[in-house]
Amino acid sequence: MNTNLKPWASNYPSPYEGHDLTHRPDWANIIVWDAFFNNLTAGFMVFTTVAWFLGGHVFSNLLPFALTLALIIVLIDLALLVFDLGDPPRFIHAMRVLHFKSPLSVGVWGLACYSSCLGAAVAIYWLTYLFGSGGPVIHIYAGVLMRLFTVLAFIGALVVICYKGVAFSCTSQPGVKDARWLTSFMVSDALLMGCGLYAVMAFALGSWTVWAQLLVPMLILLCARCVAFALMYLETRERAKLVYHSETGLLLVMVYLIGGLGAAALAFFGPSCMAISGVLVLLTGIFERYWLIGLTKKI
Repeated sequence: MNTNLKPWASNYPSPYEGHDLTHRPDWANIIVWDAFFNNLTAGFMVFTTVAWFLGGHVFSNLLPFALTLALIIVLIDLALLVFDLGDPPRFIHAMRVLHFKSPLSVGVWGLACYSSCLGAAVAIYWLTYLFGSGGPVIHIYAGVLMRLFTVLAFIGALVVICYKGVAFSCTSQPGVKDARWLTSFMVSDALLMGCGLYAVMAFALGSWTVWAQLLVPMLILLCARCVAFALMYLETRERAKLVYHSETGLLLVMVYLIGGLGAAALAFFGPSCMAISGVLVLLTGIFERYWLIGLTKKI
């Protein structure tokens, strides 16, 4: 045994001594947008892949554009996450060891694997599209690789879509830590926002025939989100009364009337109205997260 070794507490400073402490997370804006874009990219990816799995010529044609959009959103989310942590090397530390019992560790690994596989799928498609003059064999292999990385990204998105609510529930932030239905709400709302974004994307690209196929999923996910939000609201309403000094009537109007009933009614009236419904769903998602993160305010 080496007797020359001494504990760091005895005449040896801590390795963190002299270093600036990482700033306190911004429980106001950055975390709101991180939660929004994180849920959006994961829900959009899951919805896109399921639609592709179910088949359909239109869904297959939209797949490359949907994957590219999902990649752009996840890159925005990663940038927000780095700014929020205030210490980029913490990502390197989090990636060293995977702790299955740590929501943060699982979430970071899931997000990294998701973004990497998604980036590979997008790169393979567009490189093949732009420079794929090597004959049909090259296109076949590229297509197989693209589909493989799409499936792997789908698995990563499933991890990402589930961990965010768990990570928030594990915090010591008042209001949020007591919201046991938070994960269910975030999963259902992420899928709903994914459906809404898909409707907006399809309309923007002129694929208006997708409207009829998106109608039933949109209505089901709207119902699921409203139920999950109601259960979460019951667990947090006492805290909401203290923070907002009211029953937050504006929130309920936004979630149930505008982003719920209004979005559901508009979805029946054709592709353009379905796209507007998708926009309402996305705006409601931002509103919900500002309200939710607002519960952590000091009172």
